[in-house]
Amino acid sequence: MNYIAKRLADPRQAGVSLIELMVAIAIGSVLMLGLTYTFKNSADSSRELERVGKMIENGRYSISLLTDNLHHAGFYGYFYSTGDPLSTLPDPCEIGNLSEIRNAFSMPLQGFAAPDFTTRADVTGDTTCDNKNLIINSNLSPGSDILVLRRASTEVFTGNPVQDDVYVQANSRQANLLLGNSLADVPNDAADGSTQSMKMYPFSTTNTTPAETRKYHVHVYFVAPCSFGSGANGICTNADDAVPTLKRLELNSDGTNTQMEIVPLVEGVEYMKVRYGIDTSPNSVNAVTNFTGDGSPDSYVASPTTAQWPLVVAVQIDLLLRAPDSTPEYTDTKQYTVAGSTLGPFNDSFKRRVYSAMVRPKNLAGRREIP
Repeated sequence: MNYIAKRLADPRQAGVSLIELMVAIAIGSVLMLGLTYTFKNSADSSRELERVGKMIENGRYSISLLTDNLHHAGFYGYFYSTGDPLSTLPDPCEIGNLSEIRNAFSMPLQGFAAPDFTTRADVTGDTTCDNKNLIINSNLSPGSDILVLRRASTEVFTGNPVQDDVYVQANSRQANLLLGNSLADVPNDAADGSTQSMKMYPFSTTNTTPAETRKYHVHVYFVAPCSFGSGANGICTNADDAVPTLKRLELNSDGTNTQMEIVPLVEGVEYMKVRYGIDTSPNSVNAVTNFTGDGSPDSYVASPTTAQWPLVVAVQIDLLLRAPDSTPEYTDTKQYTVAGSTLGPFNDSFKRRVYSAMVRPKNLAGRREIP
């Protein structure tokens, strides 16, 4: 049998032809392209879900944080009365002495409104925040309001005080501020100039147990144009990122001196707008509460007058958040309603969402609520 006949008679395959090899490569390439496309879509979807998830989480946390602090605005432990209204608005950045901080007790809630979405809130005439290089134009996003809250901690202070940190001790009739003294078991520098520990008794003058001491908070919320500022005191500079971020000034101590410190809170907050519910009816003083009104808002304003601030019993907060990262091939052509105004389209590649909350500051509204 010759070679050709033997080859044809052999059922085993000795190899593949060039055409068969090319067909196999083509089929494999198509399958590989399909798998690559599927993997890319899956990865893109996963990243997009992560972006949107972060935005939703940041929005919910922002609203929860502001709501919780508003609920506790004006909380000073057992102390009920916030004192007589002030004739001028207190300076939230004035921490030169305790007496000035104590005078602001009667203003647990105040704010500074940006007149539109392109103009910054003006704090230059009413506060020293700009002089102290804390809230200046480069550290404040245009269009966002500033919210100031004052209260005591909900936790009773125990342990050794921090030097020059601010504490409040109160019973039902009296409250005073104390500066921390690292050499004492309790704060012992009082707002009245005394250097003795406060001994206010919550139930009777014969009780030998002093009233509870709590950390005193002053929080100034604002929106900055960067997440972390590299400038003095943490202010934003041209060299920093361009991620709008909700921040706040906090009254605390660096261990040696009382200070206002900038603390970043939530990234992606582009705008914060605040409106205040004013309680003006009935306008006669109630014999039980010793206040006018009934604890319910009768009108809403964006910028209360000095006389209206003590009448605030509700707060409407609107936040516009954007995703932390841009989405490729996405263009934001939507419009958003924030505090009754329309924003957008932004025509960039960031996804956005509006978050809103109506908050009743319990300690402020409750004082006016008619039983």
